[in-house]
Amino acid sequence: MDEEKHQLVGEKNGVWSKLQLTVDEVVEEYVGSFGFSQLVQVILVSLTRIFDSHCTLVTIFTDAQPQSWRCIGRECGGTTAASVRALEPGTWEWSGGSTSSTIAEWGLVCDRRYLAALPTSVYFLGSLIGSAVFGRLADGHLGWKRAVLASCLLTAATIFLTSFSPNIWIYSLLRFANGFSRAGIGICCLVLATETIGRKWRGQVGQVGFFFFAAGFLSIPVIAYPTRTCWRTLYRIISILPLVYSVFTLMPFVAESPRWLLVRGRSEVKKLLMC
Repeated sequence: MDEEKHQLVGEKNGVWSKLQLTVDEVVEEYVGSFGFSQLVQVILVSLTRIFDSHCTLVTIFTDAQPQSWRCIGRECGGTTAASVRALEPGTWEWSGGSTSSTIAEWGLVCDRRYLAALPTSVYFLGSLIGSAVFGRLADGHLGWKRAVLASCLLTAATIFLTSFSPNIWIYSLLRFANGFSRAGIGICCLVLATETIGRKWRGQVGQVGFFFFAAGFLSIPVIAYPTRTCWRTLYRIISILPLVYSVFTLMPFVAESPRWLLVRGRSEVKKLLMC
């Protein structure tokens, strides 16, 4: 019984290895290692890393610690910065305004300072869980392209909802949802970007996404500066980008994973590899 089981497993592994080689050989033979159409596919897929960067690093601005405060009443006219804790509510305000960041709006200072780190912590917890979930869904019946689509749409929705958070607890819950939603972008896009590339170039192509991640990071200050007095507006702006990308780029122009199509017995794989 054990021998039959090992033989069966060996046969399955052999078929899977042959399947992998077959797809790779077709890519090398009929498509080429790395041509113009493959470059376009890589760029279109890697654009998603911009949204991934926005979602991850937006808290640099939205959760920023206010640097200074000012008096708005006569009672604190002679008060020093060291004694600001003793001021009555309504006699002072942050220099950037009470809506410049979550910390300023919800008063996450002094004895509530520990709450300021909660949103970022649960965000990465959501990313950890989302990575496992999206990886399994993409490799199953959902497919890699549809997994990216689901990830982008959920990311857009959760980011937009985050802008309406009434308190730190709801904000943290939605940041957890942000992390869970964006997890599918990094995992699934790497597969979509590299599977139609010849084995010689896959390592280099796998690094392209990081350039777009850096581009997203560099673009955040450009978006954040006009919205520096309202952190909610920044969230609303960056929520538009993944939605627009999904409708006008991902759905019409990005191809599904050929290996996933072949495993699922989908006829589209012939057209994809031979075009």
